[in-house]
Amino acid sequence: MANTYEWRINCLDTKIKQDKKSNVVYNVHWSYIAKDDSETPYMASSIGTYGVTYDKSNFITYSKLTKEDVVAWLEAGLDVDSIKKSLDNQIELQKNPVDNHLKPNWD
Repeated sequence: MANTYEWRINCLDTKIKQDKKSNVVYNVHWSYIAKDDSETPYMASSIGTYGVTYDKSNFITYSKLTKEDVVAWLEAGLDVDSIKKSLDNQIELQKNPVDNHLKPNWD
């Protein structure tokens, strides 16, 4: 079974003013979610932040910024294959657990 992946952009930290520009993004708070194709899907997620460097020559005004733009920044700067592998492993452990958590009733 193949897993599918989805980016969620949770928040963008911005400088109110920088270089005479408004709302300049400097930090992206993201989630990356994996889901398998079971009838009742197993899911796993990873969260993080990614620092964005201001680039005067490639600046996109906040009003024109799209999710696709931000995802492109993330995919260029993060090790997405490693994140996918970790999420795949989390889903596999949900399907085939190797640990058990027992709570003794001694108290």
